Amino acid sequence: MKEVSIIAATFYGNRGAEAMLSATMAEIKARYAGALRFNVFSYYPAWDAMHISDSDVAVYSATPAYLVLVLLPCAVLYRLLALLGLKTITGFLPKSVRALARSKMLICLAGVSFVEGREKFLLFNIATILPAMLLGVTVIKFAQAMGPFGGFVNRLAARFFLSHCAQIFTRGERTHAHLKELLTSRLNYERADDVAFLFKPEYCLSIPRKGLEKNLVRLESLCSNGRLVVGVCPSVVVAKRARASGWDYAQSIAKLIGDLVGKGYVVALYPNATRGEDMDKTHNNDLPLLDDVERNLLPETARNIVKFTGSLNAAQIHKVINACDVHLVSRFHAMVAALSSGVPVLVIGWSHKYLEVMECFSQEDMVFDYKRGGHEAVSTLLDRLLDDRVQRTLTIVNALSGVKRLSQRQVDYAVEYLRKSL
Repeated sequence: MKEVSIIAATFYGNRGAEAMLSATMAEIKARYAGALRFNVFSYYPAWDAMHISDSDVAVYSATPAYLVLVLLPCAVLYRLLALLGLKTITGFLPKSVRALARSKMLICLAGVSFVEGREKFLLFNIATILPAMLLGVTVIKFAQAMGPFGGFVNRLAARFFLSHCAQIFTRGERTHAHLKELLTSRLNYERADDVAFLFKPEYCLSIPRKGLEKNLVRLESLCSNGRLVVGVCPSVVVAKRARASGWDYAQSIAKLIGDLVGKGYVVALYPNATRGEDMDKTHNNDLPLLDDVERNLLPETARNIVKFTGSLNAAQIHKVINACDVHLVSRFHAMVAALSSGVPVLVIGWSHKYLEVMECFSQEDMVFDYKRGGHEAVSTLLDRLLDDRVQRTLTIVNALSGVKRLSQRQVDYAVEYLRKSL
């Protein structure tokens, strides 16, 4: 049985990462003829191990502390012992290190890495791939946003570590241009699209939360007279950035919802990062933000929205997304899920990662930079989105097959590598 390790995505928390992780495993498994075991290195190892019951999936820790204090030094020790001909002693090292060393490849599913302005995550970006490199395990980066590489430290680190990856898939033309400028003499990168475009609800391995159907029925009853449904998916990441820029994101979203309800629309308020058991945590958890948005709504407005809460998994969130006519989102993978379903979407984002994907669908005019603040400009764009939704749906659907083909490239590469490996 061959083993494949995957890092930088979890089942718990960010449900976009769950969609990437589930799709990666399911697609590789479906296309590879032999037996496979997946080693998932998760920064929520306890939750993922507890809630995933698949005999072909093992979960190991990839918390920042574990990466630095255990996985990295033990990978160095493993390499030294192997070079000294003392490989039998490596059997006393942690299971996680041995599982990684046995793997034919490490697939990195980071959504973004080596991005200018996010230098505080640079060490984590390195630590996710360095242990595998030390162990001689092939590193493949599935489609993600990278760059720009203007700063000296980020550029130096990116050039060294990315050049040592076997293959890098760039998630959009802007990222591809950044890599081309950085790795001028290397040919270890090519265009692909986010692997979450290949996600299907049946790929989901996590336990669904109870109560979703009740809310979907309520949503259906509110729009039974022909009213359109606007899905709204906020992001705590954008909320924090907006606060640093001097404006209240939750209040602005609430005003937009008020505008929509005032115009006769129904609103589905939903998360795409859920840690319902850890409501005191805001990292990878939009549920407290949804509560903040709701507190800013007038009572009459609140009666015309359906709020989806709790630890909804990726498959359940896709159900919500498909129940809406258009979307206003700030979560990247809520945007991906909407596009995958052919549903027009407006994005309030913070990085080139949104724009380069929306450009693939000729929807770049529906990307709004959070730094512009306020809600009036977004409200105007929402009106345009609703007016043009039929034509936009056709445009998105026509582009979708090409995007999925590009997404499939990275799966094909991984499967072909597995077939050739001994």
